[in-house]
Amino acid sequence: MDSIKDIVASIANASRPRENAIFARNSAYARPASVMTGYMTKLDPLSEMAFQQWIADNKVPFNDAPDGDYDMRGFYKSMVAGDGKANTGMNANDGQLHFTDYFKTPYHESFSAESKYAVPGAPQWNEQDQLETPGARIVFDERNRK
Repeated sequence: MDSIKDIVASIANASRPRENAIFARNSAYARPASVMTGYMTKLDPLSEMAFQQWIADNKVPFNDAPDGDYDMRGFYKSMVAGDGKANTGMNANDGQLHFTDYFKTPYHESFSAESKYAVPGAPQWNEQDQLETPGARIVFDERNRK
């Protein structure tokens, strides 16, 4: 018999076919998710309050779903710690703010070997802004996003 959690997850997954297809493609390159937090960093209550304030003050794009494509709490924790992993910049292909690949989850369309959630052999960026597998198969093309 399925638990309520399994049933809710099944319903949520059925309503998100694009995210499921992305995860299906990337899951071979990702380490298993934490049972407790999935691919999202958990913050203590005081840090969570500060994080929520940072999100609001800076209008940070943020998907708080368990299957979100970016571990923004992990980015925030790294930024506060000053450990050098929390970087941003402008994406030359679309002119939008870009957060480092280090905190992308396997639900992100451009999940790469640079993610902390990746395993050895995950796709890497080439010089044409494409993600390619070790066998040189292109799995994502940043310049031709459709």
